[in-house]
Amino acid sequence: MATQSERNQATRSALIGAGRALFAERGYAEVSVTELAKRAGVTTGALYHQFASKEGLFKAVYAELVQDVGAQVLKAQESAGEPTLLGDCEAYMAACADPAFNQITIDGPAVIGWDQILDEAQLMIEASLTAARDRGEITDVPIKSLARMLAAALKEAAVMIATAEDATQARAAANESARQLITGLLTALPRGAAAVSSLRPKS
Repeated sequence: MATQSERNQATRSALIGAGRALFAERGYAEVSVTELAKRAGVTTGALYHQFASKEGLFKAVYAELVQDVGAQVLKAQESAGEPTLLGDCEAYMAACADPAFNQITIDGPAVIGWDQILDEAQLMIEASLTAARDRGEITDVPIKSLARMLAAALKEAAVMIATAEDATQARAAANESARQLITGLLTALPRGAAAVSSLRPKS
């Protein structure tokens, strides 16, 4: 027999899954608490118990989305063999460009607030910058402030890709902009040059 903790976790997971699907399909404003509970197979009371509000559920969905993006960046690093800062940026934007995440990405600033969104992205980017510095790829820069600036740039790029009529073209433009922005941080052009090619659109 499942414990109370296990039942709570199952309810929470079901609601996050329902929120992720419905928010992506129709947008935050068009989804009701009743619909969310029905999709999850629970009562509206269970939703309020777990998350207090629809906004609380959206925040949990967004946090899981951020974790997934981070996992995809790590997977890309492992596949690359030799991680690069430019490669991290490409992986980040590729993850954010997933059509299933577009509407959630668009709604994020209005529902959660731009500052909180940047806080979450900043932590991920700080890790990438620190790793790049430690392996000698970039100069000894002020990590925290630079991470905040890059977080704002990359989150804006994600929204731009999500709202573009041609997402492929928008992503290519964003990748090129990221290349131009980050190349100036590299300590050795030959080391960064290989990574630059990975940001160019693939045929």
